[in-house]
Amino acid sequence: MMSQSSAAMNDEAKRVGVGPRQVLGGLLVAFVAVFVADLGWYQCRKWSPKLGVANGSVHRIRLLAIPGKGNKVEYEVDAVRPEEDVPCSHSLFPQGGNRPCWYVAKHANDPIAM
Repeated sequence: MMSQSSAAMNDEAKRVGVGPRQVLGGLLVAFVAVFVADLGWYQCRKWSPKLGVANGSVHRIRLLAIPGKGNKVEYEVDAVRPEEDVPCSHSLFPQGGNRPCWYVAKHANDPIAM
């Protein structure tokens, strides 16, 4: 009799606990919800500009990283096209074929490997 009641309690404890599948499922649902909300807000701003600008650009100076002898790298400003405006989207995730402006701004000063 004691073994049946303890087995029933163990089954109940297993059902109450949160397992790794539930945690991963919850994280996946949260990620999808944030992505859909970001996409919806981007589309609203794209079709109704009075809500705010959906796309923008980040100005950068094109710095080339030219490999040299002995694992040395020489940096030079691009002579052909020294400056450029990189298009971006004002969103959390890439939208409309552009990277998010926060990501582009963070990497605007990265040299271009040759």
